[in-house]
Amino acid sequence: MQSQSTPAVILRTRPLGEADLIAIVLTPEQGKLETAAARARNSKKRFAGGLSPGMRGVAAIARGRGALLRLESFDATAAHAPVGADLTRFAYVAYLCELTDELVLARHPDPELFAALCLALEQVIGGAPQALHLRQYELALLRCLGLSPALTCCCVCGSEVGGDESAAFDGPRGGVLCLEHERGAPRLPTSALAAIQHLEAGGDPAALAAAPASLRRAVRDAIQSIVRSHLRRPLHAQAFFAALPRDAGAEGV
Repeated sequence: MQSQSTPAVILRTRPLGEADLIAIVLTPEQGKLETAAARARNSKKRFAGGLSPGMRGVAAIARGRGALLRLESFDATAAHAPVGADLTRFAYVAYLCELTDELVLARHPDPELFAALCLALEQVIGGAPQALHLRQYELALLRCLGLSPALTCCCVCGSEVGGDESAAFDGPRGGVLCLEHERGAPRLPTSALAAIQHLEAGGDPAALAAAPASLRRAVRDAIQSIVRSHLRRPLHAQAFFAALPRDAGAEGV
């Protein structure tokens, strides 16, 4: 069968035999696909830049003899070299790809999610990577999966939640809680809640870069409490953040 070309992001690879690879790719119109890349570890023509997680490009995909698709070629369309030269970028890219691979089901097309991942990769690879870029992508991913946290109304009863200094916030339960349903839930400063709303609405993460470290950590902890409640296992990429310099890794994951 003739191959079809599609924009794609490499999420993960694993060896298949001596020269082949299994490549998990995310596409906008076909969703997450598992493909077999024949001779990918030897071919300098069809896979000139390799198949590293986070690579963005155009994939030529065809149906194989069985259920497994064939990745005929992959042409990178964005620079990926900075990832191998910088541990912070490597950790951020590894996290973005593994988180997506873990939470997104196969063959569920979502152009909005694909665009959000490409934007996050561009921000951390092509610019100055910040943990706030991870936070914004986490929120976009949750939104695309129908798991957005409640940020203004109680996640239990739907009543409006207000507070001068803080609000009850329970990630696993779904977000903010009213006085009747908070049941000792942790308190989240309203400034952190406003920052989450800013990121969820697509606001520029750079606008929060000068915020106190304590506020950025509160934002991280709140969003991460939601993300982790949907994971079946700890992500391997989390170990990379422990190896980062304190300033680069403290607010990562």
